[in-house]
Formats: sequence, structure tokens, C-alpha cells
Amino acid sequence: MMDQHVSLCLGGDLANLHSLGWIATDIHRLIEFSDLLESGDQEPLERYFGPQARPANRYKSLTANGHRPLNDISLQDDGSLTLNIPNLSVAGAIIMPLVQTAVTRLLIKTDSLLDFRLTPADPGLKRVMQAFERGDFGNGRDGLFTLAFVLRELKYKVAFLDHNAALVEHSVDRYATRIARTIRKHGM
Repeated sequence: MMDQHVSLCLGGDLANLHSLGWIATDIHRLIEFSDLLESGDQEPLERYFGPQARPANRYKSLTANGHRPLNDISLQDDGSLTLNIPNLSVAGAIIMPLVQTAVTRLLIKTDSLLDFRLTPADPGLKRVMQAFERGDFGNGRDGLFTLAFVLRELKYKVAFLDHNAALVEHSVDRYATRIARTIRKHGM
């Protein structure tokens, strides 16, 4: 079901279209990753996102959905840019905040505190992902298993998280590192 929404917010020095363009490329790959997770098609998941995967050409679509339009970029009153990402699967609405949590942890290590948020619109999912970000579920793969258990109890379909926890952890770390590097480079 593709009815989830996530908002990407870039504030401070990141609030420019140049930074948004670089980060949006990685966000697009994460959307494709979440679509493949939701479909359960293991071969392209491993080929494009597994530990042995090479970086893909940013113009190549990895899923049958092609390039989905990302619309509704708006300038907020505080000067930040917000990009609303509609029509995401549950996987996408979970992967995005996982990446935001990982990016925040990487930026804290380097004292680069810039405004970067990926927030699901679903209030129940938002509360659970905030608890995950606080560390209430633990870290690493164990944290993902606990997150999957909690989401299952709340009636979200998250079988993909149980079956692909190692791949989710790897991809989240990989793209969080890329986004954090972009933020440090373009946000100062």
C-alpha cells in the first residue's frame, strides 16, 4: 500500500536547492530500496544494495516504477526547505527515519549539528520512530528486530524488516554516511 508520506526538512545552511539536489538523489535510491523491500524481490535488492553492490548510476531506475515525481518543495517561515515525499510504502516510511537517525548520530560525532529531518506523517509511526531514535529499542540489528516487533503489534506489515534486517542495516548505514558527507560538505 502506497499511502505513507514523509517530509524532508533542510534548515540552516542546508536550505538551498543545491544541497537538496544532492540529498534528493540519495533519498530517491532509498525510495527504490524500500519499494524492492516491499516487493520481496531479493535478486535486485542484493545486486543494487547488498554488501557487494557498486554505486548505481543516478539516472538508472532500479524498479519498474521508474522515477517517481517528488513534488511540493516549500520554503518554511523559519527559512528551511521542506520536500514532501508522497505515495511511499510502509517500508519507505520506516527506512527514511532510520536514515535520519543514523545521519544525526554521524553528525553528532563530528559536531556538525545542522537541521536535517525525515519525518513520517503517520502519527503512530512517527511516535514509534521517535522512540527508536531515542534508543528505546536498542542498536543495530537487535534494535531493528525490536522495532519490527513493536510495529507488528501496532498492525503494520513489516515482514520485510525481519527477513532483511542485515540488508536494511547495511543500506541505512551506507546512505546515512553519504548524506552526512553531503551535509558536512554543503552545509558549512
